[in-house]
Amino acid sequence: MSSIQIEQSLSFKRPLLFVFLYLSDYSHTSEWSPSVILASKTTPGAVRVGTHFAIEMRFGLSDVKLDYYLTAFEEPHYIEFKGKGENFSIVERIRLEGDEQQCHIQYQIEIYYQEPVSHLVKLRAPLVKSRLKRDLLYLQKALDQEPSTWKPSLWSRMSDRLVVPGMMHFSRSGFAHAKNRWTGITEDLSDHIVLITGPTSGIGAAVARQLAKLGAALIFVCRNEKKAIVFADALEAEGYKRPRIEIADVSLVQDVEALTARLLARGDPIHVLINNAGALFNKRTVTAEGLELSFATLLLGPYALTEGLYPLLKKAAADKAKGARVINVSSGGMYTQALALDDLEFEKEDYNGDKAYARAKRGLVDITEVWAERWRGDGIVVQSMHPGWADTPGVSQAMPKFYILTKPWLRTAEQGADTITWLAASKEAGLTSGLFWLDRTPHSTSMIPGTKSAPRHQTLLLQALAAYHVRLRSRAQESAPRR
Repeated sequence: MSSIQIEQSLSFKRPLLFVFLYLSDYSHTSEWSPSVILASKTTPGAVRVGTHFAIEMRFGLSDVKLDYYLTAFEEPHYIEFKGKGENFSIVERIRLEGDEQQCHIQYQIEIYYQEPVSHLVKLRAPLVKSRLKRDLLYLQKALDQEPSTWKPSLWSRMSDRLVVPGMMHFSRSGFAHAKNRWTGITEDLSDHIVLITGPTSGIGAAVARQLAKLGAALIFVCRNEKKAIVFADALEAEGYKRPRIEIADVSLVQDVEALTARLLARGDPIHVLINNAGALFNKRTVTAEGLELSFATLLLGPYALTEGLYPLLKKAAADKAKGARVINVSSGGMYTQALALDDLEFEKEDYNGDKAYARAKRGLVDITEVWAERWRGDGIVVQSMHPGWADTPGVSQAMPKFYILTKPWLRTAEQGADTITWLAASKEAGLTSGLFWLDRTPHSTSMIPGTKSAPRHQTLLLQALAAYHVRLRSRAQESAPRR
């Protein structure tokens, strides 16, 4: 058996206990380490001795999977992990000293290679050591809260215009490439209230867990109370704050109005609103209020919710240290469609679920730009984003052919969620408003000629949504039982 050993010291201006808890949860490594593609905790409950983590790393042109488990957890001074991969094993030891202002760590890693690869250790050692030192540099950046580089490169702008190269950014490899310029998110959101729609599966669940790990107080808005309770139980069991559950169907204005009334009566500021709920419907369906389902769920619902919560967003924005942010989750499919202002509910042509979805997501991006400008003086930041091509239940169920063809290139839900979490938490994401993001980088809102919305079209869209909102709200009030 042959081995490679590395030892390095690092210092951070962060509280000792925070650093201890951050490093002992090995699932955080995928946030800051360029080498780690995926890291997830596979043992239920809080982190403790015996907790296991599934790790997937990129080494050269191949992916390596490991089972990591915590073998020592001596708060707040000592952590030890052991990992097992094919033909090698790892021991990581982290010793910590410090106080409430700073922390110093002594990091050691030993990698043991078994036959038949042990004879290659001398050849591998320089590359392995280089990778490990690079990862520790990224850990330093993350805990120092060094801002990420987010401005688009010349190639990024050109590839958007060339369509096919731009679409390749949507893939799993596009995420991995972009990750090399990021800084891990180590913000403390313990005094932030975050409302997220559609939080119980796919990208929504991944965002919820990522924000829970940052300490946020979450409000779940969803239709299925049972699923929400199960997920809330799981997060609480892992040591995070229990989310508050609000039952509402965002496709129904009546539900949205009732929800906003409850939240306004409570009066808590909303620091982050994430309009994430959505699905692709292959057959034209109407809601109980008589509206086409894609339009109602993906566009009118987020519009009504965001407008209704404006007072609570403004209240949050009054605290300049925290601010308020709205994040609208769109889709890369948006690029294929222009607004259809004369047919928002897809009544004048044969229904196509993909088109209906894309048009609604296009509209969501357009109203993002209008809100950003309108609320700039209030300090409310409004952003839109798309998660790339992600492997989620929604994609596999609604787009089975696309899913089968693209599965090798699909991102994980966690990778798709990353930019939402960054937009919600990072200081640098709060310095701009009204942009359209992929992988923490702003992109053009149009690739195909004729799809970009002019400002006057955005204004007309907002007027149309306001008219729908007023009409349905009035109808709900008229049908409400009189006292």
